[in-house]
Amino acid sequence: MSERVTTRPQKAETRPTKGLAPDRSAVRGLGLRIRQWRNALLGSPEFRSRIQRFPATKWLANKKANALFRLTAGFVHSQVLAACVKLRVFDHLRDRSLKTAELAERCDLPEARMRLLLEQAARLGLVRQAETDGWILDDAGVVVATDPGIAAMIAHHDMLYQDLADPATLLRAPETDTQLKRFWAYARNEKPGAIDPDRAASYSGLMQASQSMLADCILAAHDFGHYKSIMDVGGGDGTFLATAAAAHPHLALHLFELPPVAELARRNLSAKPLGARSELHSGDFAADPIPATADCVCLIRILCDHDDARALAILNNLHRSLAPGTRVMIAEAMAGPSEGAQLAAVYFSLYFLAMGSGRCRTDTAIKGLLVQAGFGRPHTVATPNPLLATLVFAER
Repeated sequence: MSERVTTRPQKAETRPTKGLAPDRSAVRGLGLRIRQWRNALLGSPEFRSRIQRFPATKWLANKKANALFRLTAGFVHSQVLAACVKLRVFDHLRDRSLKTAELAERCDLPEARMRLLLEQAARLGLVRQAETDGWILDDAGVVVATDPGIAAMIAHHDMLYQDLADPATLLRAPETDTQLKRFWAYARNEKPGAIDPDRAASYSGLMQASQSMLADCILAAHDFGHYKSIMDVGGGDGTFLATAAAAHPHLALHLFELPPVAELARRNLSAKPLGARSELHSGDFAADPIPATADCVCLIRILCDHDDARALAILNNLHRSLAPGTRVMIAEAMAGPSEGAQLAAVYFSLYFLAMGSGRCRTDTAIKGLLVQAGFGRPHTVATPNPLLATLVFAER
């Protein structure tokens, strides 16, 4: 009996040999052939007609057709939204319902055209009919009406849509001059500190308008209460710092920005009033020394504006400047598997193309840049809304 036990080939049964291991390339090849077979079926008008008529598959065919049409009609949908913003439809309907004729008078439109716009806005979930020929805001309309940052970005899209009017040309010739390149002057300026104050005020105003929802998203994902001080590098006019200060009254505030923007921040924080809690520093965050005065240093929507070489220069400069043990937080929209992250990646990838600088990176890519710059212990923190931001932390 003992001989049978010792000679039983258990190891051979439990440890497959190399030849028995799955061939990953064969699996991928099989998956590719299945996808090509499936595509050939879907490419057949006869097959599509058949599944549209068959009761068991009709719902799926309609779902796919609707999804494709949403892509085809997406620009038209965006223009319904833009028209509502430009005509201040959401402002007029805020906290009240109005008849079509009343809205037409307020928006300076013929009544028939006003009704046409309202009917399309209702189909997109922006407004709804509350009574006969009377209108109120629907859910999405309420959000646009009460968040000035969203309305500001919708208006800003006039520039983006001009730049994307011929996307094939933009993809072929990325050095083409664009509206966004001129608007975001700092992104490609060889001497960022020389930017005209009026241009700085223009883009800083848009950044401020869009910061409120982002700041709430970041603060919901991470507790800044255990820091004594934080520094917002490239912090614009100080909107994020002001939001963090309201949540954590003990925090000392530091901001590092280009000289004309730092002056805007000084005025904004003093008006809160947060001047006594704030210390402002100016310079180029890719080249000039950054004071090592904060426990946590934040880069909010900074790396995404820059290509890898400049993003790495920013992180290298941070690593040279900061004291050991300082935490660094990168907060921006990042590519990823969630629906919000996928939507953000599609949008920002084309936006940065038109802007002439920047990338919508995955959190893995950002952690790779941090490690390359010398930072340790990089890790990802999810936020309530990955459409707005994901957080990556590391330590100096």
